[in-house]
Amino acid sequence: MRVLVTGATGFIGSHLCYELKKREFEVVALCRNIKPWRWLDEALEDCIMAFGDVTNQNQLRSIIARYEVDQIYHLAAHSIVKTAYKDPVGVFQTNIIGTANILEVARQTDIEKVLVMSTDKVYGNQENVDIDAPLIPTEPYGTSKICQDLIAQTFINTYGMKIIIPRSCNAYGYDLSNRIIPNTIRACLKGESPIIYKGEKSKRQYIYIEDLVDALIHLMLNHNIGIFNIATQDILTQEQVVKRILEFFPHLKPRYAPRKRYLEIKHQSMKCTVPNWKPAYSFEEGIEKTIAAFKKWGF
Repeated sequence: MRVLVTGATGFIGSHLCYELKKREFEVVALCRNIKPWRWLDEALEDCIMAFGDVTNQNQLRSIIARYEVDQIYHLAAHSIVKTAYKDPVGVFQTNIIGTANILEVARQTDIEKVLVMSTDKVYGNQENVDIDAPLIPTEPYGTSKICQDLIAQTFINTYGMKIIIPRSCNAYGYDLSNRIIPNTIRACLKGESPIIYKGEKSKRQYIYIEDLVDALIHLMLNHNIGIFNIATQDILTQEQVVKRILEFFPHLKPRYAPRKRYLEIKHQSMKCTVPNWKPAYSFEEGIEKTIAAFKKWGF
């Protein structure tokens, strides 16, 4: 089977391509550009590289036709919440228009199944939610994902398309982005004290990247359509995350610092609704594997 992965050079996209190759799928990796990064060299090795933009419907149609794609994993998105604050229109363009383009081209070319990656951010400040919980707009990123999610539902209901809409909790693993877990691990590996933000009590639910990728492939192989929450039992504050990581670096202590305040979700968690699936790794096991990956691939 030949699958198209959009956002193939991103965090989740690159790990998904790597796992799909291991399972002997033919992978067409769609990206706007490729970074000089040793991890990407291995993750995308033997993939068919296709350069284009999800906001360009003609490019998408050409790529899907040229490579005779069977299924699509649509992961391309502006995914950093703080970035969305600075460029809401750019985030809306990529996340909303890009998704509409992918689904319309998939409809026109009779793609057999599409996965549209959603997020727990669509639920806003709610805890232990099921898939029927209300969608609550908060900041630009979360709002863009709600729109993306609803567009995918519209293509299911209007055109009868087979679309999977996974709403995932916070993924972590080998990642060079500006997020709490990679930031903390990079600081520790440099011998620096990681930051704990004073008074920061917000909670997040975490899933190791290999578990998330496994859940995505499981859904595409075993379920035709619908919304699914991908979640774990690992619900932690920022302070708890840093202290759990510091258990692997007993010679280091955290430093406490004030934090600039953003309009953000404070408490958020979901019930996992993926049938016949469960995560393989505990938070500690996932952190241990992530530290090993940073040592191998650099930081």
